Amino acid sequence: MAIFISIFFISFSILSYQILLMRILSITSWSHFAYMIISVALLGFGASGTFVFLFLKRIKRHFYSFFTIFSFLFSISLWLCFALSQKIPFDPFLIIWYKGQYLYLLGYYLLLFIPFFLGATCIGISFSQFSQKISKVYFLNLLGSGVGALGVILLMYFFPPLSVLLFLTAIGLLSALLASLYLRKRVLIGLILASFLSFSFFFFFPLRLNISQYKSLSVTLNLPQVKILKEVSSPLGLINVVESPSIRHAPGLSLNFRGEIPPQLALFTDADSMSVITNFDNQLSNLEYLDYISSALPYHLLDKPKVLIIGAGGGSEVLSALYHASSLIEAVEIDPQVVNLVKDEYAHFSNQIFSRPSVKVFIAEGRGFIQSSQSKYDLIQLALLDSFSASSAGVYALSESYLYTKEAVKEYIRHLNPEGILCITRWLKLPPRDGIKLFATAVESLQELGVENISSQLIFLRSWATSTLLIKRSPFTSPEIRIIRDFLKERLFDPIWYPGIEIDDINHYNILPEAYYYQASQNILFGERKKFYADYSFYIKPATDNSPYFFHFFKWKSLPHLLETMGRQWLPFIEWGYIVLIVTLAQAILLSLILVILPLFSLRKKAASGNKLPIFTYFLSLGIGYMFIEISFIQRFILFLSYPIYAVAVVLAAFLFFSGWGSYVSEKIKIKRLSTITLAVVAIVVMALIYLFYLEDIFNLFIACSDTVKILLSLLFIAPLAFFMGMPFPLGLARVFSRAPSLVPWAWGINGCFSVIAAVLATVLAISLGFDLVIIIALSLYILAAVSFRKVDFSLKKY
Repeated sequence: MAIFISIFFISFSILSYQILLMRILSITSWSHFAYMIISVALLGFGASGTFVFLFLKRIKRHFYSFFTIFSFLFSISLWLCFALSQKIPFDPFLIIWYKGQYLYLLGYYLLLFIPFFLGATCIGISFSQFSQKISKVYFLNLLGSGVGALGVILLMYFFPPLSVLLFLTAIGLLSALLASLYLRKRVLIGLILASFLSFSFFFFFPLRLNISQYKSLSVTLNLPQVKILKEVSSPLGLINVVESPSIRHAPGLSLNFRGEIPPQLALFTDADSMSVITNFDNQLSNLEYLDYISSALPYHLLDKPKVLIIGAGGGSEVLSALYHASSLIEAVEIDPQVVNLVKDEYAHFSNQIFSRPSVKVFIAEGRGFIQSSQSKYDLIQLALLDSFSASSAGVYALSESYLYTKEAVKEYIRHLNPEGILCITRWLKLPPRDGIKLFATAVESLQELGVENISSQLIFLRSWATSTLLIKRSPFTSPEIRIIRDFLKERLFDPIWYPGIEIDDINHYNILPEAYYYQASQNILFGERKKFYADYSFYIKPATDNSPYFFHFFKWKSLPHLLETMGRQWLPFIEWGYIVLIVTLAQAILLSLILVILPLFSLRKKAASGNKLPIFTYFLSLGIGYMFIEISFIQRFILFLSYPIYAVAVVLAAFLFFSGWGSYVSEKIKIKRLSTITLAVVAIVVMALIYLFYLEDIFNLFIACSDTVKILLSLLFIAPLAFFMGMPFPLGLARVFSRAPSLVPWAWGINGCFSVIAAVLATVLAISLGFDLVIIIALSLYILAAVSFRKVDFSLKKY
């Protein structure tokens, strides 16, 4: 019994460690790198299968000794390998400038691989040892993994990430102690002593997160008289409140502004995205500077508007709405920690702006809030929601954002009053990328809403640092155009597009080498739009909910120029996020071949005779198919659950937990194994197709629910599909065991190898083709697996 509890604890720690690494990478780098962490974890499982295959006989003779050693090594590697990884100077920001970063990435990948290999080996040798109880082991493995995925989220609400790492290390040590109960007493005593000494060392020599020197917090900490006043953490983000006399935040502030900016405190989310709390001394006149930024334009066209602000942050956009005499302000902020800091702890400094009668603050994700709301607004403001350095360098290329898709823009427009305006501000980039993509998104959204004279409802302008797009529910009038021209002239902002613009009106103040933005707007509005998309150096086709990668701009056609100028031209030209993805895919393929496939083929004489192609095809198809569906669902459920970390944890937990039940039940069904797999594959295909066509409608029905309810609903939605997806693997493994027991680890390794590759490949395909096609490919692979399974019996001789 103790060994099975140990299997549960190790499975718990493995999945918790995965989620924790994603959270930590969001802080130290710019992305959660979910695809990489999942790939690393699966590589550990694949390589463990190879290891078990090579040493199967010796392991079976000394199973409890091997299990105890590997579980102990697993527990201490959780802490040690992470500590060592923090010493590697890998920084995705520099991956194009310094080729050595590729080796650092490889080292990072291999170091993080070690704990997963050690933990997975414990699971793998358990499959071989308890071959008559494969379903039970598989069930405990998936149950522990599912509980771990959700449990670590709960832990991060109470403890900072590094404390959670220490807790997982303790769980790993406990699993080793449980396994040692089957050995001699002196082994148990020795292990207790080793565990105590290890844990004491980890506890008294705590780690520190090595945050990239290029993140905004790191840069800000170089200012004079700087001080971190407060740090709060949760699975939603690490918030730092920073004080310095030099902090002044007003993106794209007009060079014509001659006044002063009031004192401000900086709020950093995950050490980067910055907003500010402003002490305006309760005098709205001190906020005049907010009338000299590009996002102030719509207030000059509206009288006492009802405003919705998406991305309240420290309250700058709320202050702007107050300064411009808005009648009602609804502000949406995704992180409750930020709201609590502004509203409670720093209420005096913020002049209690979130508690004013005309201000209502909602803790919600912007897209979900607007879809669940019945209200109409005169103005919807989307503030700058990311940092300039991260946005310029292509950091968010792999981040899903449902705020800037065509479906989102159409939803915003539907929530405008007849004369209402949608205002979206972005950082200005050169060469131009997301400003143009945003303009294209607006044009296509209006077109799909049936607007005939699209150009009459758009205003596009730029300051020296920002670009702002205005989309009106109705055409802009001549008096409004005059107001817009005066606003631009007084603040030295350049127009990109307004109805009636002429070539002589552009590029006067913040002069560019060419009128890039104007030329792009003309092509999108009046030219051959599709040809312009195809010919442009960056990917500027509008994002959709099926492929919500608004910040993905990389094009393979630009690669020769990128390689030619690598390390010699300015960093903002580089979209490194996609480069890291491709390099990770190449690493996954290479390491999978080296650590999993090649050793197995080199020792094929030890395996059963016969044609192994059906087995290879079967477990390959399951590995890729399962991961394609799982990764697609993670990305899909971000829209429903709002927070990426929630989506990763809940979807992983649901798939693993209910796949575990499917595995356990599969051996209890009193029908032929072949019929069970056929039934499972048919159920998978039918249910996945239902979700493919109706998942968006299902989300819309429940998107207004609380986070707790949505998490429970997500588990319920995924449960039946995951249940049947859990059946083919153990049934196939049992079939292989009955015909050729020595090939069980080999089949496990093949499945793990291609799961490693699929975890990254799914993201590559989702960016290029969309989630729907990724799921269709997965279903085709499940059908191929069902066909291959029919041939397994005839392909092997009894061994």
